[in-house]
Amino acid sequence: MRLRQQNSKTEIQTGSLLVALPTLLDSNFRRSILFLSHHDPEEGSVGFILNRPQGVCLGDLTNTSEGSQEIPVYEGGPVEQKSLIVARIHWHGDVEGVRFQSLGEEDLPSPSESSSGHDEIRAFTGYAGWSGGQLERELVEKSWVILPPTADLLLPVKTQEEGSARWRAIMKRLGPMYHLMAQAPDELGLN
Repeated sequence: MRLRQQNSKTEIQTGSLLVALPTLLDSNFRRSILFLSHHDPEEGSVGFILNRPQGVCLGDLTNTSEGSQEIPVYEGGPVEQKSLIVARIHWHGDVEGVRFQSLGEEDLPSPSESSSGHDEIRAFTGYAGWSGGQLERELVEKSWVILPPTADLLLPVKTQEEGSARWRAIMKRLGPMYHLMAQAPDELGLN
């Protein structure tokens, strides 16, 4: 099954997934999958990397309520990496139905709340940001591909290996050229 791509700038929208193509060598975004939490052609875009778990939970970094101790922490992006952003990503069937909701400490689950829905809550160190028109230029340069969100692509990954595997699976579904390029090592001299 091939993925349906969105390539024109009119199709970039809040709730889309931004996937780094193998030609993007910037270590901040190499082999990353981002959720665009905000996009405005004039104001710019904000997103969070979904496939780089840090191997720690919110409770390891903060004194949060007992119910939120197991919320996974992800590398959100290179901007303000000392900031911790907790959010819920709601999936409701398509790009118009995806909601990104920042949470305050008072919004975190309590110990008495069931764990259902906790997979929607994630913490991010930092975020990714683009000025107005910058993301559109990077798409023209073929650094990224925009994909509509799907339930399976929004599921949290638990390890760096699982995150890399998800990115490689997307490249495979984009076609043989992307799949082949995705197999190249980060250090081309090791090829």
